[in-house]
Amino acid sequence: MSTATDEVPVTQTFGAASEDIPVLDLAGYLAGDEGALEKVAAELRYALEEVGFFVIVNHGISQSLMDQMFAETERFHVLPESAKSKLAINRDNVGYMGNEGELPRTSPYYTGTLKPDVGECFFIMCDRGPRSLKIQNQWPNDLPGFRETLVEYYDALEELGRKILPIYATALDMPPDYFRDAFSENETLSVLRAAHMPPDELEDDQFNVGPHTDSSFFTLLAAADVPGLELLSQSGNWFPASPSAGSIVVNSGDMLTRWTNGRFLSTPHRVRNLSGHDRYSIPLFFQPKPDQVIECLPTCTTPDNPPKEPPITTGDYYDWFMQQNLLHAQDGNST
Repeated sequence: MSTATDEVPVTQTFGAASEDIPVLDLAGYLAGDEGALEKVAAELRYALEEVGFFVIVNHGISQSLMDQMFAETERFHVLPESAKSKLAINRDNVGYMGNEGELPRTSPYYTGTLKPDVGECFFIMCDRGPRSLKIQNQWPNDLPGFRETLVEYYDALEELGRKILPIYATALDMPPDYFRDAFSENETLSVLRAAHMPPDELEDDQFNVGPHTDSSFFTLLAAADVPGLELLSQSGNWFPASPSAGSIVVNSGDMLTRWTNGRFLSTPHRVRNLSGHDRYSIPLFFQPKPDQVIECLPTCTTPDNPPKEPPITTGDYYDWFMQQNLLHAQDGNST
């Protein structure tokens, strides 16, 4: 059912048709108001067919938890490099990835002249049991509260992700519970990334996060105090995303684009920290369980629009994506 990991085709993606990022208010939907699901599904459908990004407000994630997550991210990254390197990212792609450890080679905008990203990251996956995945997160021994905060934040965003899945299904004219089994609790391949982007001046063809599309079904990104996120429009213009404080930016990734036969955009984006201040970023990449088969939805194909990509499992696609983009995996240095 899957394509060999070194031959996985990249679904063609395009920039946003509009430079206005829609804002979706989830208050009525989360409260169970009559008609709220259909209303927000129509808004999401427009956002993902025209922009590939939207912003959610009244999402239920407390500001205090988001603030705490940003604080713990900063607290980790100010540790000495010698302490962080003890948690070096491993073959499960969890742990610490130092500066210039990533180069987005799956991007259609990678030309061979781009330089590795300027920034450092700490990755975790599901940290509770029992679970089917045999992945062990790595944690610092002398940073009380760090693990607890990251796990709480991971769990809160995973729960939010599951809550909004019916919106996606409804927007795609599928039953509201269509995606439920694909995101079984304790089995997803979701990844939380706690990133630091220094205020250092960037060289030519260098970014804090190079132009790319995400691998995920969708990504949940809490609004940061320091700007830097930029999106690509279909006119070829890079424009800034400036979400309001407390909101969460949501973008579809290549898994969802593949599932929808290109109907929902996976819009290229990049990060340049030009602020002169340290920038911290805490995205959760929401991804199905590893054995979930991603294949064109029946509502996204017609005789004149056949499936563009063959079926593939989440696990195979994720492995391919990470091998292409993380330098430790490309160089065979995973431990």
